[in-house]
Amino acid sequence: MRSLIFFCSSVVVATSSAFAQPMITQSVPFQNLGSSFNEQNGVNWNLQGPGFFANFGGNNAAVPFGNPDPNAGLRTGAAFRSGGVSGNIGFNFSQGSNRSNVTTVPSLTTMNGVPGSIVDQTMRPFVTGITPVVGGHVLLPTPVPGPDPFLQSYQAAQNADVQRRLQGNVERTQKKALEYFNRGQRAEEEGNLKMARANYRRALASAQGQLRYAVQQKMLSRGW
Repeated sequence: MRSLIFFCSSVVVATSSAFAQPMITQSVPFQNLGSSFNEQNGVNWNLQGPGFFANFGGNNAAVPFGNPDPNAGLRTGAAFRSGGVSGNIGFNFSQGSNRSNVTTVPSLTTMNGVPGSIVDQTMRPFVTGITPVVGGHVLLPTPVPGPDPFLQSYQAAQNADVQRRLQGNVERTQKKALEYFNRGQRAEEEGNLKMARANYRRALASAQGQLRYAVQQKMLSRGW
């Protein structure tokens, strides 16, 4: 006797308006311009002979500004000796300049109407001391803002959309399982038990509720 089980399900979906929300990007550029110049000229000499000596200058001091390169510039000199008198003379010339242009643009992207913030702070793992800076006044608690209605409505719309997608997946899975079950019944009536068992197993893998119970009863009746 041919038996065919139909499962009809009616789903009432409550639709809610969920519009794509614009994203707002805010940025505040910070620009740091720098320029420096340095210059150094120096000369040193020494002279020595029998019973006398004379020195002028020494190691040139580093330029305290302009960010100089100690390996740059010209260093030269000459030495002489005549009889018992000898000496040398040295020169040092250097010049340089530096320019820099550093731009930093922090940006923050949020949904329209949703607050956002960038915080630069220092966290200390423990307290090493307390220095009071005000007198003993009453400290009022900081008011905590309540939940944003716009954000709540947006989250509710997103949750509803997820539920609709999950329900749609379940319905598609049940429909596929019902197709395998019907194929198994037709194969069983035609005497193709191998094909019937294969379709029943596929239906059992994803069937739920009454359909799953019907598949199990079919397989138990055949000893599968």
